[in-house]
Amino acid sequence: MTRPFDVLLTESAYQRKVLFAVELLDPVTLERVSNGVKVVAEGLQGDPIVNAGGLFVWRSEDIAPLRRVTIEPGVLPYEKDEIAGADVKASVGATRLTTISLRLRADYRFDGGVTGLRGSLIEARVDAPQSPTAVVDAEVRLRWLDSDGVTWHDAPPSRTDTRGDFAVILRPGPTDAPRLDTQGALTVRLHARRGTFDERRSADLTLPSGRVVDPETFSEDSKALIFAWNEMTP
Repeated sequence: MTRPFDVLLTESAYQRKVLFAVELLDPVTLERVSNGVKVVAEGLQGDPIVNAGGLFVWRSEDIAPLRRVTIEPGVLPYEKDEIAGADVKASVGATRLTTISLRLRADYRFDGGVTGLRGSLIEARVDAPQSPTAVVDAEVRLRWLDSDGVTWHDAPPSRTDTRGDFAVILRPGPTDAPRLDTQGALTVRLHARRGTFDERRSADLTLPSGRVVDPETFSEDSKALIFAWNEMTP
C-alpha cells in the first residue's frame, strides 16, 4: 500500500541527517502504528527514533550493511513482518520513506462497517477424531468481482498463523464498483499462496457488505470458512 509522501522533518538542515524512514499502517483504519512496535534495521548501528508524526526514522550512516528491517508487533494484533534491505535502500535518495501495511492477526478486533472474513486454511479435511494439518505462513487475500462481472480485484494480503487461522478484509476505493447481489453481498474468492508460484483459489463466495464473518456466523455448517488446500483450484 502506498500513500503520498509526508515530509519527514520540516527543517532542511535536519532532513539532511535522515537516512530513511518507515511508516507502519493499520490496513483497516489506515492510521499510523508506532506505540508497542519494535522496528530493527539489521546491520545498522543506530536505532530509529519515532518522530512526532509516528514515523520510524534512522539518522545518516553507511547504509551498505543493511540486510533487512524487521517489525515486531509485540502484543498488538499484527503479524511479524520484514522488509528486504534492497527495498529500503531503493528509497534512499528518493522519498526516503518506506510504507508497510501491517498484516492482521486472526484475533484482530474489527469495528463495524468493515467487510471481510476470519477463516482457517488446512491441508485436507479429515474424519474425527483426527485433527487436520494447518497450512502455516501462507499468504492469503480476497479478490472481489467488479460490477462488470468479469474483472477481479486484489484486496490487502494477510498470512496464516501456526494454526492456519487468518483474517482478511476488502477495501474497495471510492470510485470502485463491486458487483452486488440482490441482498447487497459481494462476490469474492479466497486466494492462498505458498512460496513464489504455488497459488490456489477457492470457489466463489458471497460476503455481506460492512460485516466481518467468521465460522460462528454459519453455526449450521461447521465447515464454513475452513478452506482445504487440496480442494482449492490451482
